[in-house]
Amino acid sequence: MLIVAPAGRTHDRFASLVVGIVPASLQAVRLSVAVLLALYVAFHLELETPYWAGTSAAIVCQPILGSTLRKGLFRMIGTAVGAIVAVALTAIFPQQRSGFLFAMLLWVSACSFLSTLLRNYAAYAAMLAGYTLIIIAGTSIAAPGQVLEIALNRASEISIGIAAGTLVVALTNPGDAPRRLAAMLSQLIAETAGHLVEVLAVAGSRHGDGVKIRRALVRRTAALDPIIEQAVGEAPELLQRRSILRAALNGLFEALSGVRIVETHLRSLPEAEARRSARIVLDQLPPSLRTGTQKQTDLRADRSASVVRNLLRLGAGDLSVYLTARGAADAASGLAAAGNGLTLLNDPARARNRRPSGFFVADYLPALVNAFRVFLGVGTAVLFWVITEWPNGLQAVTFAAITIMVFSPMQEQSSRAALGQAIGMVIAAVVVAIIKFSVLPGLETFPGLAAAISLGLAPLAALSIVPALAPFFMSATVNFIPLLAPTNQTSYDTLAYLNNTLGLLGGCGFGVLALVLIPPVSSRLRSQRLCDLTIRDLRRLAMGRRNWTLSQWQRRVYTRLTAMPGDAEPVLRSYLVSTLSVGLQLIRLQRLSRHGRIGVELSDVQMSVATGDLAKLRADIKRVDEELAAIPDTQPGAPGRMRVQAALLAILEAVDRQREYYEGRSS
Repeated sequence: MLIVAPAGRTHDRFASLVVGIVPASLQAVRLSVAVLLALYVAFHLELETPYWAGTSAAIVCQPILGSTLRKGLFRMIGTAVGAIVAVALTAIFPQQRSGFLFAMLLWVSACSFLSTLLRNYAAYAAMLAGYTLIIIAGTSIAAPGQVLEIALNRASEISIGIAAGTLVVALTNPGDAPRRLAAMLSQLIAETAGHLVEVLAVAGSRHGDGVKIRRALVRRTAALDPIIEQAVGEAPELLQRRSILRAALNGLFEALSGVRIVETHLRSLPEAEARRSARIVLDQLPPSLRTGTQKQTDLRADRSASVVRNLLRLGAGDLSVYLTARGAADAASGLAAAGNGLTLLNDPARARNRRPSGFFVADYLPALVNAFRVFLGVGTAVLFWVITEWPNGLQAVTFAAITIMVFSPMQEQSSRAALGQAIGMVIAAVVVAIIKFSVLPGLETFPGLAAAISLGLAPLAALSIVPALAPFFMSATVNFIPLLAPTNQTSYDTLAYLNNTLGLLGGCGFGVLALVLIPPVSSRLRSQRLCDLTIRDLRRLAMGRRNWTLSQWQRRVYTRLTAMPGDAEPVLRSYLVSTLSVGLQLIRLQRLSRHGRIGVELSDVQMSVATGDLAKLRADIKRVDEELAAIPDTQPGAPGRMRVQAALLAILEAVDRQREYYEGRSS
């Protein structure tokens, strides 16, 4: 019996097949052309090792335009720094191989440390600065007097590959990172605003899913970070005004913190009181926001500033309404910053510039551990080469350093990713062997070489963008040219090819062993440390040991929220958002105190927060409330009374909500 598939189903299968084949075919053509262009220029200039040009082109040639442009730029910077350091170390240790090797290990460890601390493509530049030195040392150790010439050749070869890969991708890929970022940012703004409206509409119902929704939104907001870098790489105007996009990401965190204050407070009130306070605040929101039909124009800074001002005027003499309105104002202010970022993407002329925020490191421990992994792993490869006098030992050292440095920042996935690279290298070695000894011997011209390379490289490149196969075939694509090692005078020595392959595989094997035997800081420990470091900072703030401004405190917590591992327990993100809001309230209280707008002493309250003594904190806040109530309206502290009471109540509700977090970290 013949079974005929429905026409609609057949059409869907054909469409999905086309959707998968077209990008793979395009990437295959794009990468092959980039590699061949780099090789052609390197051959024409008669460079010593043109395969480094082809390898660099393969690395830089990414399916995403923004990634290629940014990676190419920072690879240039890292390559130049590594070449300069190679020349400098050779000058310092001209005839002292042991001294040079030790200094080399220190340098690559320092670069690994920096590449873990830095974000995105700046981290890539630090990584390149490390293993470029080893690439140059692979030749210069035997001829230190020629190090300058060798460094210039290697830097030239790598730069040619970067230029070729960047040019081909720029000409064949229009880029859509700004559009994707705009869509994601718009969706997050809409969902965050909708979450605020929903919390007010249900008056913080104890049966709602507010906590779960916020945790998901925090995780998705943190995931915007690499998309911002891709968008910046594709649009020069975004690069110049990237601080607006950073402020947009932080604004979403601020908005979620404000929603959290609103929901926590409403849940602490009797049901009738919660509904009354929520209704008063909800009525002050724009109609388009309440109905979920807000547009980009509704999120302009001037409109949002008006909403914030109206909210802050609410609740005179009514603490419940005032605190609810204050949290909603924080949310509206954060949404305004996010909306400004969306305006930059859609209508740049209307976006308001923001001052760049400073750099802050979330946690130094993972960087220190990765530096140790590099030092020990590469050092072991160097010792093995020195002891065995392996002719291809320096090549193994080079690829051991590359393997460890590239995959160490992946933390728990590092050993698995390195193993995938080793498997991909074996695949490439088999394909290259077939091309080198069965196809190339009958070809003597560059077009023939190009055809042979495309025959092996194009299928690997196409398979490298298939998600399930990417860990193996991306490695096979990148290592295809180093294994083939095309030169102006091609050699077909089988033994030399085996030695070259063993050098690459041996270096990769050293890297895998180092990553397996020296485990990274676990995801659970990293997540816990981010919370512990933040609560430690909160204690220092409460005790007056640090005088951070609102923006400085926000930057510290936002950076740690972004650094939180993707598989971290959702409650840990809630802890950070809670600590963010408590810290902001403390800073506001300190600011009011400095300007003489309180009229009561708050040192006991701050000390109770610092020590995690919640029973004493409740008693201290009750005492301060009584003292505030006794202040006549004519006294200096009267105007700030409501603001102080609201801040204290927000602190108390936050720590009561997650008492195990604040009490458990009081030491």
